[in-house]
Parts: sequence; structure tokens; C-alpha cells
Amino acid sequence: MKKMLAFCVGVVLLSGCSGMRETNNQFSTHAECFRILGYPIPEDDQAAARALVPKGATITDVQSSPADWKSFVGFIGNLFWFHQTTVSGTK
Repeated sequence: MKKMLAFCVGVVLLSGCSGMRETNNQFSTHAECFRILGYPIPEDDQAAARALVPKGATITDVQSSPADWKSFVGFIGNLFWFHQTTVSGTK
């Protein structure tokens, strides 16, 4: 039981990641987080994805998981689910 609990805690703590891909004059950033009762673990996915955008770049597209409490999908996602944000554009 203790091993299973340790495994679950490890998965939750390591669930957030972020990164960026660049080709020629285009870029794409992504960030993920896990939400429990509305709190992002380890950090907010939207802020993490935007922090990776190169300075002076033009953002052309932002896609993100619903994080509101008014829609069914957003409500369920905020209770206990993974969230992802992708930001893309040109440099």
C-alpha cells in the first residue's frame, strides 16, 4: 500500500512538463499540469507555456484545456484531470 501511495504521489508531482520546438521562423510551446480541486500541480499550464515564448515573437494560436467552473468539461477537469496549453507563432 505504501509503495502504491508513493507511486501515485510521484506521478502527480512529475506530471507537469513544458517545452518548446523551433523550426526556421516558427515556434510552438507546450505545458501540462495536473489539477486537483482547481489547484494546478506543479504550476499553471497557461503561464508556463507563455513563459517559453521567445521575446519579440508574434503569437498566432493558443489552445488550452477548459479551466472554468461553469461548463461540464471545465468543472470535471478542475476537480481531477490533466490540463494542457499550446502556444504557437512566428519569430
